[in-house]
Amino acid sequence: MTIASDFDTELASHEIYSDPERMHEMFETLRREDPVHWTTAPGHPPFWAVTKQADVIEVGKHPDVFIASPKSFLMNDVEQRVRIEETAATGGKLVRTMIHMDDPDHKKYRGLTQSYFMPANIKRLESVIQERARALVGRLIEKGTSEFCSEIAVWYPLQIVMTLLDVPESEHPYLLKLTQQFLAPKDPTLRRDGPDERGKGAVAKEYFAYFGKMLAERRAAPLKEDLGSLIAHATVDGEPLPLMEAVSYYVILATAGHDTTSSSMCSGLYYLLTQPGELDRLRARPELMPSAIEEMFRHGSPVKHFVRTATRDFELRGKKIQAGDEVALMYHSASFDEEVFDEPRSFRIDRGPNKHVAFGFGIHACLGQNLARASMRTFFTELLARTESIEVVGKAEFIASNQVGGMKTLNIRVTPSKQSTTDRIEVAA
Repeated sequence: MTIASDFDTELASHEIYSDPERMHEMFETLRREDPVHWTTAPGHPPFWAVTKQADVIEVGKHPDVFIASPKSFLMNDVEQRVRIEETAATGGKLVRTMIHMDDPDHKKYRGLTQSYFMPANIKRLESVIQERARALVGRLIEKGTSEFCSEIAVWYPLQIVMTLLDVPESEHPYLLKLTQQFLAPKDPTLRRDGPDERGKGAVAKEYFAYFGKMLAERRAAPLKEDLGSLIAHATVDGEPLPLMEAVSYYVILATAGHDTTSSSMCSGLYYLLTQPGELDRLRARPELMPSAIEEMFRHGSPVKHFVRTATRDFELRGKKIQAGDEVALMYHSASFDEEVFDEPRSFRIDRGPNKHVAFGFGIHACLGQNLARASMRTFFTELLARTESIEVVGKAEFIASNQVGGMKTLNIRVTPSKQSTTDRIEVAA
């Protein structure tokens, strides 16, 4: 019989996320046998793995007890030592985004752009979102067979976010490469070449150089309506944002702002195509698109975990968490909790209520979730309207990352609808 401690090494690893069946076996065992599990993996600092949704939410309700600093993701001993060396060499942190902040700073910095991502403002972006969706679905139809993740999904949310930041399109490929290297430092095909323990720090330095230059240019120019200018001219406590925090703001928007959505697009399409009957049902009942999108987010759960550090002793499900302990909130597991979801492994486009935590919970809940929902709804509505059939071709692959991840490879074949074919003929004429 498999016991929870059998998974200690894999709990701390990146590789298990490239094997969904093994990952689900691990989390199902932990939720059943030891949902608040003290994990001791070789080469890693020990930590508590929290796998049930009620416990993840309970931790999120106490941001004063479970803080985001000094680190937000699991690190092995070597990575932790390298991070200390790198920060010592630079005289401070490599980046300091809202992910790394606690209140009162977190509240102040989040408030700078929170209104920008509210539904009313997202509605004003509909033309940008629609334009990008139409162009990329058109590319899919023109090619017939495509690798969806690298040719479509990574570009769609990237183009939207970079449009908001007013970053030239010629620079999008460079920023995409940095994002993939930053968020998947262990994946053999996405990581930066060389010792992967230092790869993330090297990427952070490149981000700092790129966005530091952009910040200086935006501050030297008058305030405009784009998000990049808004951040450059923003103030906290009456003062301009410090260089580290301003550049880090750009970094979090450039990474979490699009990579989570692209991961959800890939995995969402995969589950829609591989769950028998669901694609046909969504075509027949387009009013189910909003609930289908939520199910895509739940199944993909692109942010795999965050780490919190206990500031004082706390009891959770009978376990004594001590001050200084690291606590890993396993969001992917929490969104498959059997006590919350009926048949959680089943992909149902009409699932409701769908109380997933794919966007996190509490003060650190995803700032851009309204934009992610709008982008996904627009893209999949466009895709289904302009295609007659979509099918998976070959074997799909998943990213080896315990930070942000999902599908890495999804080859698909599409057949255009008659209306879409007519549109192409009219454009050509």
